[in-house]
Amino acid sequence: MKRTLVAVTLAVVFVLVLAAPAFAMFHSATYEMNGVINFKKQAGHYCNTGAEFKQTIVGSGTMSKAQTVLMTPGKINMDDTNDWVAGATPLTVTSVWKLCTPPKYTWRTELLLEGGIIGPYDIPVSVLSIYGQYNMPAYAHFFGNDHLLRNGVWGVTHEMLAERFGWDAVSEQFWAVQVQADPGFSGNLHQKGEAAYGKYWGSNVQNPFDSDDGWANNKDRWRWEWNEGVLERGIGADYVGDYFNMDQMARTSQGTVKRYIDISSPWSGAYLMEDMSVVGKSEIKEAFKMPNVPAGKDVPKDWWRLF
Repeated sequence: MKRTLVAVTLAVVFVLVLAAPAFAMFHSATYEMNGVINFKKQAGHYCNTGAEFKQTIVGSGTMSKAQTVLMTPGKINMDDTNDWVAGATPLTVTSVWKLCTPPKYTWRTELLLEGGIIGPYDIPVSVLSIYGQYNMPAYAHFFGNDHLLRNGVWGVTHEMLAERFGWDAVSEQFWAVQVQADPGFSGNLHQKGEAAYGKYWGSNVQNPFDSDDGWANNKDRWRWEWNEGVLERGIGADYVGDYFNMDQMARTSQGTVKRYIDISSPWSGAYLMEDMSVVGKSEIKEAFKMPNVPAGKDVPKDWWRLF
């Protein structure tokens, strides 16, 4: 009976792997460590996988660690657990997420107020300006003063647009935590993170509003489209999404916990910032969701989550 169940499970995994997106990378590892630890790891590479994740572990002690990561074009999933007791020196775990999804931008201008007073104001940059008017992040280059033409030259980023037009980013798009356990004390860091950042449609297309074969052949993208005179967001069936979700617990029985969160969304205008440290005993549990753009209806599911 046991062999039958194992065979069925392996068959299911094999079928789901075949159905997974192309160019996927899967890594799962468990670590049992006792002694002096020096650990560095990076998973994902910025906008290629929606976000990049970096982690360091430094110090001495006993640690149990399990980590599973899946990377596909525009998306990264991370399940990471760390449980340890520090030895003769502190044992520190630092974890940083850097998102690709752009922040909310503002630009400063002067307005004529009642009474003739002129004052500086920070005006939000519209989502249409960030994504649609300049067709980002698509193929484009600068031409003239403030005009962009799409002509197949790759390399313009939201940061370059911000510098060109004087936009100020509201946030840095970071989610970071550090847990340090003092000698002889315990520490824990558990997290499940998921980040996605899909492509905007329009690469090498002169008119992004045309409903032609170009759109039909780019089901992994999103675009702006007109609906009864109203400009709306159209999502391809295979679009990976634009979002960031996090469930995290950081704890130490005695030591230092530091957290730095600086995230905003141009879609909702929402903004979250936290810069804190606790010396002593602490436990922080949280859940966070930023659903900027949903995934398409046919985007493949996470095949490694069987039950």
